[in-house]
Amino acid sequence: MALRSVNEACRGLEGKLYDLAEDELAVRVPAILKEACVLVRRADPADPLFPDVVNRVSQTVNVGISVAYDSTEVAYLASFAHTRQFPLLQGPNTLFHLFTPQIHETLLRAINVLFDRWKTHPLFIVALWIFNSIFALGLPKPWNKTPRPSPSSSRLSRFLRHPVSSPPGAFQNVSQARCEISSDKAFSEPLKLVNNGSCIVLPSMGGYKQRTPFLTYYILDDTHPKPFPLTVRHADVGLSDIAYAATTDEQRKLVFVADSYRIKSYAWSDRITGKIHKKGLPMHTLASRKHSGPLAVVTSGTLLRGGEGSAAVWKLDGLPTHGRGENTRIGGRFKQDTWRDDYGEIEDSAGGKHTSVIKFADSSVSPAVWHPHPGLPGTMLCSSDPSESRDWSFISLDLEHGGKTVVRYFGNGGGICDFSTSAANPTVFATGASDGHARLHDTRMPLPVLSFCAGSGQENCGGIALVHPDGVPVLFTGSTNDEVIRLWDIRARKMIYELSTGNNSVNGMTWDDAQNALYVSTTCSFMDRNGYTSGYRRARLPSSMHPTLAPPGGISNHDDDGEFDKCWPKQAIHSEGYWGEVFDAGHHRLFRYAFKSNPDPILPKYGRATVGEPSYY
Repeated sequence: MALRSVNEACRGLEGKLYDLAEDELAVRVPAILKEACVLVRRADPADPLFPDVVNRVSQTVNVGISVAYDSTEVAYLASFAHTRQFPLLQGPNTLFHLFTPQIHETLLRAINVLFDRWKTHPLFIVALWIFNSIFALGLPKPWNKTPRPSPSSSRLSRFLRHPVSSPPGAFQNVSQARCEISSDKAFSEPLKLVNNGSCIVLPSMGGYKQRTPFLTYYILDDTHPKPFPLTVRHADVGLSDIAYAATTDEQRKLVFVADSYRIKSYAWSDRITGKIHKKGLPMHTLASRKHSGPLAVVTSGTLLRGGEGSAAVWKLDGLPTHGRGENTRIGGRFKQDTWRDDYGEIEDSAGGKHTSVIKFADSSVSPAVWHPHPGLPGTMLCSSDPSESRDWSFISLDLEHGGKTVVRYFGNGGGICDFSTSAANPTVFATGASDGHARLHDTRMPLPVLSFCAGSGQENCGGIALVHPDGVPVLFTGSTNDEVIRLWDIRARKMIYELSTGNNSVNGMTWDDAQNALYVSTTCSFMDRNGYTSGYRRARLPSSMHPTLAPPGGISNHDDDGEFDKCWPKQAIHSEGYWGEVFDAGHHRLFRYAFKSNPDPILPKYGRATVGEPSYY
């Protein structure tokens, strides 16, 4: 397809977009953007002008997304890059999201009032029958009416369908949800999860009104025989603002965290003896005021931080460190206004300057999220913040050859929240976006090959993990509103099951291949910034779970431990009977789902949220 004809087609589509009325945007914008994507799918990738075609169509897609989000009618854009050949995979019945337990209860109360008044009227009886038929379509089946492929399948899993048959092994354990579930209660609210191989890092915020930066980390091979096998460790973060960027240097055993002004590193163990420090040992402070984007260690000892049009580079060898037990200031004295109430805890080093700068070939590139390319060393998958750049595409950025753009990718209707890659296949990667969808990309193709409805479509897909147990590709997804983790079989192109998060939102996940375990960072939406929970009622335990505690056909508020009554969020997406066990986290947590042939049916400890707990601001 000639570039001139693509230009003409794009101008025509942009004209249609600008002519749309407000009430047409939600339906018509995705349809028009689908037409734009067809222009790229029909183009010849071998054509020397193919990158120009991709760039031109990507501009049109940006126009369409901007038109939609600049209105008051569209909060989240429907998927538009899928086709029959490259489909959108759906989860459970989306009508279910219209009938949350609280809405269900409200409607039933209204029906009871109307029934008492109009129960003898024949038209009301017919209308009630029609309403009940439609209403039933949106309600999930009882858990004991859903498939359960193995007695070892976790009771906190819920299957949409039976997985494909497979021999015993890692894939069977994953596909049948044969897992032990444990958790560690987060000391502060995690912002994201970072894992480059041996250390899980949770940059967090806490303290009074969550104005203090925190750093929590777990070393994967430092285990103990408790239900949650990892030892939690912390570091005193002396930054002036919340540390929202993080990475690790695996060989040097360093954790890096950063706010908008500085970067700090902490050693988790001694490089010579291998002895693990009880808490992170302060090492470097680096000044990065002009580069406030994400962090990356491309080779051991070389740290990068993205900024507008360039990336700052620090060669760690030779840089000054704070030293063990010393208050050594690095650089001048740091001066910056702060929201922190514990001002005395801010370390006052201005920090060491960067060694060099990599200028990007495209000066408009400003990384907000990036991740190492699965098959090209020195290259990053890189996305900007579309709320600032108005660009919803993302690129592979070659940092070893002048910061040039290798491939431009698009097709997502929101900003990129996360990337995931797997060493088992260096030609694919997955993305999670703020339009509630995950997508699988071929590194050589600009548009996604599979799209996944990770939630209701109106939320962030905050966590993804592309894994290959026994070489079989599967994708875990988690989102902010749906309060579940979903497993997708990529070969079968189907969702298999959901895992409970205890009514928590997902904001990050990672896979530990050595232990066949999934780690998921979650936050409790019913906990405020001072650590108080609110909006809870007494849990209603289905009689099928506790037949000795509940009356026939009834519910029970009794707690097995006799310590306290179990409670349940009024605004929870799922009712107590959605899973095989009633479980609410009641706090921010890091979950571990360890998949085994013969798992211990262990469940996390029930949360301590109570009815009527006040929420103070």
